Amino acid sequence: MYYFDLTDILLYVEKETSVSGIQRVSFEVIRRMVGRLGAENVRLSYWDRSRREYVALEAGFIQNMKEFSPDELSRVFFGKKARSQHDAAPTLIRYRNRPLKYWFYHKVRSYHAARGHERYFAKMGSSIEEWNAFKNRKAPVRTEAIVEAPREVMSQIVKPGDQLIILGAIWNIDGLEAALQRLKDTKNLQIYQLVHDLIPLIATEHIAADFSGEFYHWLLSSMGYCDRFLANSQNTAHDLQRFMDEVGKQRPIDVVPLVQKFGVVHSNRVDDPSKPFKSRLSSLHGLDQSVLNLTKTPFVLVVGTMESRKNLWSLAQAWLRLTQTPGLNVPKLVFAGKPGWYNDDFETLMEATGNLGGWVQFAKRPSDTELGFLYENCLFTATVSFYEGWGLPIGESLSFGKTAVVANNSSMPEVGGNMVEYCDARSISSIYDACHKLIADPEHRLALEERIRTTPLRTWDDVAKDVEAVLLPAAV
Repeated sequence: MYYFDLTDILLYVEKETSVSGIQRVSFEVIRRMVGRLGAENVRLSYWDRSRREYVALEAGFIQNMKEFSPDELSRVFFGKKARSQHDAAPTLIRYRNRPLKYWFYHKVRSYHAARGHERYFAKMGSSIEEWNAFKNRKAPVRTEAIVEAPREVMSQIVKPGDQLIILGAIWNIDGLEAALQRLKDTKNLQIYQLVHDLIPLIATEHIAADFSGEFYHWLLSSMGYCDRFLANSQNTAHDLQRFMDEVGKQRPIDVVPLVQKFGVVHSNRVDDPSKPFKSRLSSLHGLDQSVLNLTKTPFVLVVGTMESRKNLWSLAQAWLRLTQTPGLNVPKLVFAGKPGWYNDDFETLMEATGNLGGWVQFAKRPSDTELGFLYENCLFTATVSFYEGWGLPIGESLSFGKTAVVANNSSMPEVGGNMVEYCDARSISSIYDACHKLIADPEHRLALEERIRTTPLRTWDDVAKDVEAVLLPAAV
């Protein structure tokens, strides 16, 4: 039997509504592995915090999910406690599966709305009008039956030789490491862990100190219960081997590169003259007006959590130079993502300069639909991080046929290949030169786009095939 861990996905959908990179990787690989291995041979497992047990359930349902859906996963795992995004009050969606917190903050929001505290709602991107409109609406009638899938305790069903594959980030989860060690010691469960990066140990200046310490403890402990590791890039494998050499513990490492090609099934380009009139209307469905406004003039897109490791301050400085370059038709710079760690210098620069005099704009926490729309309509993208474990936004950019300015460090050249323009992340001049080349030389940009079009990009099916190749020999 093959078990795939969903712990981090469940912790995520309990609190969030949009998918991050690591959870997307886990979901997409698991969904395909169920199809490759057969639903009868796969179980989904996770650490149940309330029962303090490591449990498992049947996996068939995930094969039918076409995309990551917090609502659908909530119905399966949280049963009657689940509340859809549509049913949750504005600003409270993150608490939709946490009844006590939802009730408490609902009371708080109602108090502020009753007293006309508009600024309180504005801080959360909402308004009193939106809050009152939700409270006054008729509650939707549920048409689907909520049936919580039955769980089995892993220690009661695991057989020697069964395999557990952990694709997500599971450190700092109280009780989980001990449970995995017990399954290893008592049931001879074979355990595999995918390592996405060693950023907390390599880029410590961009990470909270306690988080780095927790990561070190987890990685060291995992050497006890893991039989082998998967690395998402050659660079990550190299970093992981360095760690093993340092602590004096060795485990096999298999490199399973992630994707370059995401599922893009239709065009949302606003400047596509070939699109039928009716499809032009449907392509804008579900898009917030603020996102639509970003595409009214040419722009370059930056995707990801807005934190210091992403090197946003240097990119903004390079953009300021671009705006001061005579004769250059400079596009806007659009950041799409949520706030992150240690980004004070960038935020200070934006406040002091009025977002570089309006040259910089933001799409905070865009939906998948909105993000795809931005990718489709940008000139190119920029990822100039000091370090990445893989660099999913680079692959997303390539999926939409868009080239990128990419830092030439860590794993990023493995993703970008010869289809992007490289720069030195630690040189503002180098970032400026790379961006200037793609802006000032449209023919060069089009040549890179043609190279993307004719290059076979790595897909999720390729990733799943490589994971399967690791598992099957071990099962013999």
